[in-house]
Amino acid sequence: MRQHPQFMDHILCLLTSSFSESLLRPLLRYVDRAPVGTTFGDVLQPANPKYRVGEVVEVTFVGANPKNSAENKTHQTFLTVEKYEATSATWKIMHNDASWETRFYWHKGLRGHSNATIQWHIPDTAQPGTYRIRYFGHNRKKNFLKAVILPFESTPSTFDVVTTW
Repeated sequence: MRQHPQFMDHILCLLTSSFSESLLRPLLRYVDRAPVGTTFGDVLQPANPKYRVGEVVEVTFVGANPKNSAENKTHQTFLTVEKYEATSATWKIMHNDASWETRFYWHKGLRGHSNATIQWHIPDTAQPGTYRIRYFGHNRKKNFLKAVILPFESTPSTFDVVTTW
């Protein structure tokens, strides 16, 4: 049986290309980039100062690829909804990204830019008070030929939840 040299060259080229790509894939991964004048976690769209039970709080941040957080588990969640407890002067976590009332959306942009939008659908059981939404993430940057993953977090301004206006 006779082999066709062109066909064999094509297979060898594909194998070589696949092998090279698998070796270079970690190096070719996009790095995260914050727009000029911003840093990861900066608030692009803040929450309103006041919400009623049943409304949706939405905050948008300068984000980074969520896969970075899966590779480096510094934080156990992408977000928390926290309520200020005046009696103890502390913040109590009420919800996180595993809660049915929260949503985390990652918007991939061009050249490593992205945004993260967090929503909290305020449940009927929410108590009136002062709240905040916190965002936790990791950004990937190149350090010579090695990728470095750095944690960041953001705590934007607070907002109030009320039962009536």
